[in-house]
Order: sequence, then structure tokens, then C-alpha cells
Amino acid sequence: MDIGQRPPWLALIMGNSRWHWGAFEDNIHSSTPGGDRCLGTWHTPHLTKDQVDQLKRGGFAPEIWQQWGLDLGLTADLFYRHSVGSGCLDLWVASVVAASVAWWADYPALYRVETAQVPLKHTYASLGVDRALALVGAGEIWGWPVLVIDCGTAMTFTAGVDGGLMGGAILPGLRSQFRTLHTATDQLPALDLDPNFWPQRWATDTATAITSGILHSQLAGIRDFIAAWQADWPTGLVVFTGGDSGFIIHHIKQQTPALTQRIKHDPDLGFWGLRVCRRQYLERQ
Repeated sequence: MDIGQRPPWLALIMGNSRWHWGAFEDNIHSSTPGGDRCLGTWHTPHLTKDQVDQLKRGGFAPEIWQQWGLDLGLTADLFYRHSVGSGCLDLWVASVVAASVAWWADYPALYRVETAQVPLKHTYASLGVDRALALVGAGEIWGWPVLVIDCGTAMTFTAGVDGGLMGGAILPGLRSQFRTLHTATDQLPALDLDPNFWPQRWATDTATAITSGILHSQLAGIRDFIAAWQADWPTGLVVFTGGDSGFIIHHIKQQTPALTQRIKHDPDLGFWGLRVCRRQYLERQ
């Protein structure tokens, strides 16, 4: 099949805190892996069922996004070049929130990707599809071996070698730790991550003490994982992704420059993984 002649398509990764969208255009002459190019990405809060129905009825038209305060030039560009007569845009979906996926079930061009469909060796039954996609995307773009550190609602470490899962770890993400200290105690205040503030280690007030404890201990743990990875795989890259990855990688590089020579930042690893899944699906048709 000549996959270079297919119309544009949409990617949706439904995370714990946000939905992540990407628009792609097939381009068989592209120099990027996968043979298609990304028109752009954007993020929304979790949509309601009514909003999902509105998108399905309206064909993801630009004016719908604009009603929600998202003026996406890339979306307009995608639709202007996609003729009305060519049918629904393909929507490739991966989700870690099972209930919301059901809202898309009647969309006629839905392609749902679960962990079993991700071309990653040595997986286990409960491995999250988001982790599998990010690792495959990292291997596709940055090469193997690779360690993916996803700084989202959960912070995950996912290591892969030669197209297969080596293993990993999961702990609460930065913002989840702030929320937990408030909800699980009687006296500690509700705080959130301030990306413009780095606390002194030895705090003299409660709010700063919480921030210090979370940030200093989290970065120490990340540095330990990176050091262990680089000891075992000295040529392997470390790729950060996820909503708080920019904040974390900035401070790691600032505080420990020696660890950062082989560190990369790629917020779109999940999309690159979905692109691999789609490409392999089309090649089998």
C-alpha cells in the first residue's frame, strides 16, 4: 500500500491528567522516521462526553477547538487540505483511562492501540500503553538502548534494549506528591509545583519544607537512576518526557552537568510510538 497518499490523521493519548493530541500528514518522502510528518501537537484537560460528541459530529473542525479557547492554526491547515468527501479522519487512540475510551467507540475511523499492539518485546500484562509507546518512540527516534523518564502524574523510569523492555520503576510525580501530602494529612497546606521557584534545602517554613523535601529528594532519586543506567549502558541515552520534564531536566543539568551529556528532552515520545504502530499496521494491509 502506498501510505504516502493517505489523508492526514489524528493521534490522541489520554493520560491521567490531560489529553494529548497530535496531527500528522503522510509524507512518504519525509526524512523523519515513519515517513509522515507532525503538523503539531496540543493538550487539553479531560473532555466531557458532550465535548467528545461535538468533536465527532463536527469532524474535529477548527471552530470547535476555538470555542474552547484553542486557536490551532495547525488544525485549520489540516482541515483545509482534507476534502469533505474523503470521509472521517483516522483517529489513533491510546489511553490509560479506560472509561473515556468508550466515548469514542462509535467513531467510524477509530484505531485503538493497547500494549499488546505496540511492537515492543518482553512486555508484561499490566505494562501501561503510555510507557510502551514512549519507549518505542524513544527507540525509533533516539536509538537503542534508551532510558525514558516520564515526568507526569506518575513518574516512570522505563528502560529498553534492542527493541525490548528491560524494566523500570514507578513513583508519584511531583504534583501528585504535593497533593498527597495535603490530602493525607490534617495540617499540611495545599501546594502545587511552582516552576519558577527552587527551594533552599534547609527550609524555615512549612511550605518551603514541603517543596524542598519533594524536589531535592526527587532529583536525587532521578540522578541515582541515571547513574545506574549509565554504568550498565554507557552508550545509552536518557530521554525525558511528560508535563514536568522541562522543569526537571533544567535543574538536573544545572546541578549535575556531568550527568547530562547524554540526556535529551522529547515531549512527544508517545506520538512517535503511535506513529510506529500505525506504520506497521498499514504495511500489513
